[in-house]
Amino acid sequence: MKTHHAAILLFLLLSACASTQGPVEMAYAPPSPPADAAVAAAVAAIAGEAKLVSPLEISAVRRTERGPGSYFVCVREINPPADTPRRTYSTFLENDTYKGSRLAVIMDQCELQTYGPAPVAAPAPSPPPVEAAKPAKRKSHSQAG
Repeated sequence: MKTHHAAILLFLLLSACASTQGPVEMAYAPPSPPADAAVAAAVAAIAGEAKLVSPLEISAVRRTERGPGSYFVCVREINPPADTPRRTYSTFLENDTYKGSRLAVIMDQCELQTYGPAPVAAPAPSPPPVEAAKPAKRKSHSQAG
């Protein structure tokens, strides 16, 4: 009989745990197109990484499922150096976060896009002025004799 009571008690305890709600799941929020400032920052990043020569031009922001971000722009040099071919990059963003770039591939269809001047990223804020460091006073040690 004790085993029967223990089994009922265990059943009630476990069923009480099962009725509690699990972790609350967040509703899915689809990614949104990046803001102009985010695109400008991403273009500046790829320009530095790939050593692109300014001025640059970009395509319109387009949705993609084939890259590290949900949106991308095609970026290319307007006047590449005479000894190099024009390079076109696909630059990926997720919301306003730069996710990476790569040389454009055929499925990006960058060669079919209409281009316009690339936005210029706002300069990074200047660091606060650094005061000149004063030399630390040294303690003199006298030898006791």
